[in-house]
Amino acid sequence: MAGIVPGDHVCASFGSDDEHQAIVARYARQALRRNERFLYVAHRSDDTTIREYLREDGIDVEAGVARGQIAIRQIETPHRIDPEAVIALLQTHRRAALRDGYSALCGAAEMSWALTQPADIDAVACYEREVDRVFAAGDVTGLCQYDRRLFATDALERLVATHEFHLCAGPQLTTTVRRHLTISEQADGVIALSGELDLDCSAYLATRLAELDGEGDLVVLTSDLRFADVSGCRTLARAAEALRADRRLVLPDAAAPVVHVLKLCGWSSHGRLVLA
Repeated sequence: MAGIVPGDHVCASFGSDDEHQAIVARYARQALRRNERFLYVAHRSDDTTIREYLREDGIDVEAGVARGQIAIRQIETPHRIDPEAVIALLQTHRRAALRDGYSALCGAAEMSWALTQPADIDAVACYEREVDRVFAAGDVTGLCQYDRRLFATDALERLVATHEFHLCAGPQLTTTVRRHLTISEQADGVIALSGELDLDCSAYLATRLAELDGEGDLVVLTSDLRFADVSGCRTLARAAEALRADRRLVLPDAAAPVVHVLKLCGWSSHGRLVLA
């Protein structure tokens, strides 16, 4: 979840309660650390479950609720999908958060309510596209949560496609798609990049790599990158520099664009960045 910032409209899908808890707790912790108001909109979950998710991650829920930084609301199943009504409500909560001294509104919503409109997936997809414009203000973050155990595969694929930022959590592999870059984090700590590594996604990748404080070398696979610019390769070089002295960032199958830029900029000879 690290690297999600105000202005992002994220779709997160999960396949178990543990994955759901990890997503919610880490997303909330990041919001609280940045002095944002955390607003959770539940549908299938209840207040007790969400509070327990946060408590188990070390968050003082009662204190957060008391000072108004944490709010948990239950959504009623809508009779019809009205994007403009949701947008208006989001804007109200956004303005209230800013007025109360918070730096942004960090919202998370369970999308299981969409299952009450099984014949109208088009309308739900339209809702997701329309609500996206709220985030252009840069002071609100949105996390739409989809339980893969509930949604048909074809319907979920259509709804995920309405987001430029998608996180798919799993027991052995977590995949993040941020516009043109896909980051696959394997259970053994290996990172695989595919797509395009450019300025648009460099900051997010930098945050992700900084979170990986494990043992041994950090292995990053790049053979599936079809493009890499200076900002993207600088991110790899700086991530290598930030590692502990006993660790290296290893590129065992460096894509041609990555090798070209690293050599051009003189980063290929960096002591902790290894082109294997």
